[in-house]
Amino acid sequence: MRPVVIGTAGHIDHGKTALVRRLTGIDTDRLKEEKERGISIDLGFAHRVLPSGRRIAIVDVPGHERFVKNMLAGATGIDLVLLVIAADEGVMPQTREHLAIVDLLRVSRGVVALTKSDLVDPETLGVVRAEAEELLAPTALRGIPIVAVSATTGAGMDELIAALEAAVAQTPGRSSAGTARLPIDRVFPVEGIGTVVTGTLWSGAVRPGDALELLPSGGAVRVRQVQVHDTTVEEAQAGQRVALAIHGVSRESVARGDWLATPGRFHPSHLLDVRLELLASAPKPLGSRSRLRCHLGASEILGRAVLFERETLLPGDSCWAQLRLEAPATASAGDRIVIRSYSPAITIAGATVVDPAPAKRARLSPGEGARLEVLHSGSPEERLEALAEEAGSAGIVGEGAAVRLGMAAESMAEAASAAVAAAISVQAEAKLVRLKDGRLITPTSWNQALRDVVKGVAGYAEANKLRDGIPKGELKSLLSRRLPATLFDEALEVLARAGRLVQKGDRVTLPEGAPALSAKQARVVEELERRLAGKGFRVPEVAELVRGIPPAERPGDLIRYLVDSGRAVKVTSELLYPAPLWEELRSRLQAHFRKNTTLSMGAFKDLAQVSRKYAVPLLEHLDRTGLTRREGDDRVPGPRLM
Repeated sequence: MRPVVIGTAGHIDHGKTALVRRLTGIDTDRLKEEKERGISIDLGFAHRVLPSGRRIAIVDVPGHERFVKNMLAGATGIDLVLLVIAADEGVMPQTREHLAIVDLLRVSRGVVALTKSDLVDPETLGVVRAEAEELLAPTALRGIPIVAVSATTGAGMDELIAALEAAVAQTPGRSSAGTARLPIDRVFPVEGIGTVVTGTLWSGAVRPGDALELLPSGGAVRVRQVQVHDTTVEEAQAGQRVALAIHGVSRESVARGDWLATPGRFHPSHLLDVRLELLASAPKPLGSRSRLRCHLGASEILGRAVLFERETLLPGDSCWAQLRLEAPATASAGDRIVIRSYSPAITIAGATVVDPAPAKRARLSPGEGARLEVLHSGSPEERLEALAEEAGSAGIVGEGAAVRLGMAAESMAEAASAAVAAAISVQAEAKLVRLKDGRLITPTSWNQALRDVVKGVAGYAEANKLRDGIPKGELKSLLSRRLPATLFDEALEVLARAGRLVQKGDRVTLPEGAPALSAKQARVVEELERRLAGKGFRVPEVAELVRGIPPAERPGDLIRYLVDSGRAVKVTSELLYPAPLWEELRSRLQAHFRKNTTLSMGAFKDLAQVSRKYAVPLLEHLDRTGLTRREGDDRVPGPRLM
């Protein structure tokens, strides 16, 4: 039986707190001012076990119009509503506003309690019941049970509990899998414990020792203790009212409206693309860029609504819009936002978050309306594809995409499995491609990546006709603005496996990309080799080697050609050795180590017949290539020599 949170709603002095006290034995008015004035000012909390054994939490909200902001902080986490209407007064202004808020939050289950029924006659009670039915008719709560009760005498309490049992049994509850997310509605210090926060856990689970992120500030938090219904537990699950003792941040840095969440999953944004619905009861049309109060979770954030494709929204209508907020919101697709006018502060609209991380824009480009419609009401697979298409070569990854799309982790996995190709080779019917790191991209992005890699190699070959391929690191750097490193690596691997590219050591070339010398170039190369030969290991430096060769012959390219083709070994930027001479040096080293265990600097100079000018760079290159290994001042055989 999953946890369920019930929220009260109703006009001031209609008996919400008294009814909760009768149901649970808990007085939710905890503030001194509340007791002195006899009204609820802030949120109150209670709990009880129903006869079925199911435990419920109750959030008792204030009914005064001045405290609707506090009411909203508690209402956004409820699963069903206990709408309270006093039988001696009937439907009042805050009855209507609270009901509008609950309906905007898409709460579709609940019970109406006609309180103070002992103060009226049956005829009056019947009139109030009919009034309540008429009030509920245009909402998602039409048809819910209406029970006459008295918190004073206890009349009707058994019927109310039975109605709550039935409503709770129909409530699906929230998923405890995946990302944890808690809107903070209370913060207070406890001596010997530290900072404590409370809220209704929207998703996931929280345990002592968990690392969480405080949002929107981004502070790192560690959970010290978890309580549910005043009892210390080892795990709190989604849908439960929880109290968390946390450390890592000061009490002053945490406030109502902040969030605690699994680190790295949510990215607070000043911009939200939404489907905006203006209440039919709104007093006037809503103009684009109107300043508003936006309530998400326990937060109130001021902002403006930029209406797409129109300048004015009429009461009862809806449209696409972008909320531009004055502080960052911690949102996920599918979140409901209650919107109140800036002044006077009354509830006028609701919004569904469609994209919690959009680009800033004042109008929709072609195709954007269709994209928003897919994100709003498309199937999980369609929404996943839309996000992958937008991400391009960057792709989308696991939990981050699930949060962006407002999907549970398991739903995300199912949608991905239904859409992806079985292997990296793109199938015509595949809608997504899964890379080795789990990243999802569209077949269009994958094929473009393949084309980009081939084009990069071909372009380099065209500009460097005497180079035997482009160094892999240079190719990766060349394409880094378009291709993430993991996508580049996988595309190169697939292209090489398919024979469309060839990897030669650290170089990448086209299959037909071996350099070809012209007759004139071949003669210059032969001249360079001749100049390198005949002086043993005391070869001329490159500057001397190319002296007299016209710049038009591009001697630098020909030097690189000698190295790339294996006809010479580059020791330093100024020292080049013919391949046969290098093999001769290798043979001399092998002969030396057959008779000796070490090689000193002096012995090497004798072995190669060179001065220190040549001996030092030669030995350093031998060390780098694994033919020797330095031990103190001497060398010993390296792994590639023997």
